[in-house]
Amino acid sequence: MHAHRFGFVAVIGAAFATSAALGLADDKSSAKDKRRVPVNVIVDLSDAPEAAAWVYRAKPLVEKWHPIIADMLKSDGFVPASEVKLVPKKDMKIPAATSGNVISISVDHISHHPDDYGMVIHELVHVLQRYPRVDKDTWWLVEGIADYIRYYRFEPKIKLPRLDPSKASFRDGYKTSARFLAWIERKHDRTIVKKLNLALRKGEYRPELFQEWTKQSLDQLWVNFVRAMPAR
Repeated sequence: MHAHRFGFVAVIGAAFATSAALGLADDKSSAKDKRRVPVNVIVDLSDAPEAAAWVYRAKPLVEKWHPIIADMLKSDGFVPASEVKLVPKKDMKIPAATSGNVISISVDHISHHPDDYGMVIHELVHVLQRYPRVDKDTWWLVEGIADYIRYYRFEPKIKLPRLDPSKASFRDGYKTSARFLAWIERKHDRTIVKKLNLALRKGEYRPELFQEWTKQSLDQLWVNFVRAMPAR
């Protein structure tokens, strides 16, 4: 969840699952094969020291996936954040939120969902997006790209809930938009996410770009997506 002016905001225990059980996918081109982007991950436990075990489990994931995501979202002249702060908080009403390079994490959420490390990856994407403008026309893409990286790169084997075409829209953001983008990637343009990232970062995104890149409007693409209704 990404905190901005529109308000769309991207069990502590002794035993933790292995990386494989958490569904942590190794990107085929691993971090060590990419141009390393140095990152310093700071843990701030001042509000919730009881969350230390969980946060220190998340810390190496940020260290590993920071350069992978930075490579996915690279553009000429853009310098990714070199520092990320993880801050567990007791009174958060949402699972997590990102402001700048600070990822705030709900202690209540991780106590009920101790394996939800994908949430940290989603927020890390927001740290590395740094788009100059996020508004009612672009937020669905901001959140959609974050969930696309989470569910199609970090957790590619996670089962996603079936969409209700009578209620869903590509403008819903999150899983719905991620699934839509992944379908466009498979069927129309293998570089759609990279192109959208570049347009968003330059502040040049407009809906007509989908027509230019795929020869179909956004609405046409959505109709065809709903007809296909991919399981993932």
